[in-house]
Amino acid sequence: MISSMNFTDRVTELSQAKQSVLVLGVDPQLDSPQAPGVPTDYSLNRFCSEIIEACADQVVAVKFQLAFFEARGLDGMRALAEAMAFTRRLDLPVIADAKRGDIGSTSAAYAEAFLGRGNFASDAMTINPYLGADAIAPFLPYVESGRGLFVLVKTSNPSSGDFQDLPAPHRPLWELVAEQVHKWGEPFVGEAGLSSVGAVIGATYPAHAERARILMPRALILVPGYGAQGASAADALAAASDAPAPGVVVNASRAIMYAYRNDTSRKPPEAARRAAQAMRAELALALAQREG
Repeated sequence: MISSMNFTDRVTELSQAKQSVLVLGVDPQLDSPQAPGVPTDYSLNRFCSEIIEACADQVVAVKFQLAFFEARGLDGMRALAEAMAFTRRLDLPVIADAKRGDIGSTSAAYAEAFLGRGNFASDAMTINPYLGADAIAPFLPYVESGRGLFVLVKTSNPSSGDFQDLPAPHRPLWELVAEQVHKWGEPFVGEAGLSSVGAVIGATYPAHAERARILMPRALILVPGYGAQGASAADALAAASDAPAPGVVVNASRAIMYAYRNDTSRKPPEAARRAAQAMRAELALALAQREG
C-alpha cells in the first residue's frame, strides 16, 4: 500500500529510526562476457527480492533503475512489478528511477504509471525538467497525496557539464533549474522542513552540491555516485543540511548488489547486507563529523 504521508516526512522518520541515509539501488546489470547480470541459480525476481530483504533494515528507501528491467522485456517488467510490491510489503519507500518528462499529456501518463496505483506504483520518481514547466506540471498533483519527485539538476556522469554547466547567460544552466525546483517545492514542505519536490545532485560534484543546498534549502536531495562511481561518503554528504534533518539520501547500487563478486565466500544476499552495513556506518560517521 502506498502511504499518503508526506514523502519527505516518511523518509526522515525512517532515517532517524535507522540512523541511515542509505538508499539501495536495484540495478540488475545485463549479462557481459565477464559475468552474468543475475547470479547462477537465481531468477531475476529472486535475486532482487533477496537483496532487498537482506538490506531492508539498513536503508531508508529502494530505488529501481527501470532501464535494466525494460531491457529484459516482459519478463523484466513482471520482475520489476513483483520486486516493487515486495519492497512495499517491507514498508520501504519505492523510488522509480524513470527520468521521465515530455509534453503535458505524455507526462500525465508517466505520472499515472509510476505515481498512481497500478503495477508500477511508487512513492517517488525521478523526472527530467528540460522540457520546461508544462512537462513538470502533471506530476505535481501527485505530490499533494504523498508522493515525491526528484528532479534532475546536476547529474553524476562525467559529461554532465556538456550542457548543465553552460552559462545561461551569466551562471550555469543547472543553477536556474535548481532555483525552479525550489519554487515548485515550496507548497509541499512537510513537518521535517523538507519539500517532497526534491533534486538529484551527483556525489561526484561536491562543490556543486554545496551550492545546490544554498539554492534549494528545503529540497530532499537524492545523491547518486557513491560507491561504484568513486565518490566518498564526505562527497556524498556535501549537500547535507544542518537541521532538523540532513536532507540527503545517498544511493548505492552495484557496490551492494554485486558485493558477492568480491566477497566470494558469501551468498549474494549476505554479501549485500555486509556491504550495506558498512556503507550505512560510513555515511553515519561522515554525517556525525560534519555536525561535530
